[in-house]
Amino acid sequence: MPEFASDMERVEFALKTEHDGHDFYQMAAKKTSHKLARAAFKLLGKEELRHAALIEGLGKQLGGEGDAVETKEVTLQALATDLKTIYGSASEETIEGEMDPAEAYEKAIALEHRITDTYAAYAKECEDESARRLFAVLHKEEEHHLSLLEDMHAYLTKPEEWFIDRDGIMLDGG
Repeated sequence: MPEFASDMERVEFALKTEHDGHDFYQMAAKKTSHKLARAAFKLLGKEELRHAALIEGLGKQLGGEGDAVETKEVTLQALATDLKTIYGSASEETIEGEMDPAEAYEKAIALEHRITDTYAAYAKECEDESARRLFAVLHKEEEHHLSLLEDMHAYLTKPEEWFIDRDGIMLDGG
């Protein structure tokens, strides 16, 4: 993670990171063959654009051009609700795609790890209180993205274990 001398430099890097994340999710949605992965990547791409808008607002505020940024966190439960319909409607039918869905999830998980670590550091390093608050909220939201991606990866690669974990089924032979 690069070192920055100012909050504005952190904002610029975070903004680029969010746009890169959006671009990755758009590409992954187009290239993967699995319907669940496609829908999840589209949803996460929209989330990255929402984050970019918040960061742009912070940049304006730090530059003296705008008011304080509203930092209402999207909870894991809210994201899970959005994805619940995706899980419910996902079929095993696939369409032609160039990217293996498991590989796409693994790349997305690595991306979210980097973003999560970056925002955790920014939440501590920023001099401006509203910048620290926003990066703390974004850190938490990126943790939610990471959790959802890991869950979807498990759903795809280990479905038996995924269903057992969700249903709390104990296989004790009885």
